[in-house]
Amino acid sequence: MALQDFADFIPHIAIEDGLALGAGRWESEAREALSTHGAVLLRGPVFREDGVEVALEVIDEQLLDDAFWSTPRSKVGGKTLTATEYPSPRTIQPHSEMAYMSTWPRYVAFHSLVVAEEGGETTICSVDKVTEALGDRILPFAEKGVLYRRTFQQGVDIPWQKAFQTEDPADVEEVAQRNGMSIEWLDGDALVTTHRAQGAVKGEDGRPLYFSQAHLFHESAIDPDARAKIIELFGRDRLPRQAFYGDGSPISDADVQAVRDAFDAALTGMKWKPGDILILDNMRYAHGRMPFKGARRLHVSMARAQDMPERTPLG
Repeated sequence: MALQDFADFIPHIAIEDGLALGAGRWESEAREALSTHGAVLLRGPVFREDGVEVALEVIDEQLLDDAFWSTPRSKVGGKTLTATEYPSPRTIQPHSEMAYMSTWPRYVAFHSLVVAEEGGETTICSVDKVTEALGDRILPFAEKGVLYRRTFQQGVDIPWQKAFQTEDPADVEEVAQRNGMSIEWLDGDALVTTHRAQGAVKGEDGRPLYFSQAHLFHESAIDPDARAKIIELFGRDRLPRQAFYGDGSPISDADVQAVRDAFDAALTGMKWKPGDILILDNMRYAHGRMPFKGARRLHVSMARAQDMPERTPLG
């Protein structure tokens, strides 16, 4: 699939090196770009390991930890994480970062240290375009929200120790309580978590905007053969990821596929150059990843926690 280069649609700022990045003389220009375009590309030979958090801290000092990981990733240091570490042949569907929680980062930033030999674009989608394509299908997400259920068990998806970044069940219970989750421990060190979050947020004009990860957590996102095997072995309630409307009613396969189709129709691709740093307004743009060949290294950092389900102006 040939994607339009997202870099062609957003402002660029030239950065001489890592020292110039840290000096932050580009701050006012970047803030203007984020306010008007929802994105800014810092382009130059920046290869310091903490580059992404150095850049993002210029924009907002409230750098965040991801307290409940949805996918496998690793901590690099400080507030810098690796991008999701799914195998290279796998496509990562577009999503708004942490939209499965009721608090999420307003900013998400990416730093390209090693560019894949082939593929590996970070896919970028306008949340507004996705919502427009959904039409009235957005309404139940906006009215009911989304109920997420996860089952962590050995050998299926990621373990709870990775998701919660701890080996201590007491830490899990503390994170769950802080984030409004109910938890249930099962035999075999298995864990079930359930929580509700928004399905949409209000745009500047008051209309709902799709803002959830229901299309990723819905059981139809699981490989059909793997899903059938898990159901056969453990039952449907033990599928690793499930999403329902917030009142517990099912989200139809057709509704979820409509969401995926809307994202596919809005896809662009960030065609990285080594050293690039991209900062996004997480409520304006969703992101994903294309399959790739060769080495690829992308660091991520997040900032400014937001729990108001409304896309307020950046300032």
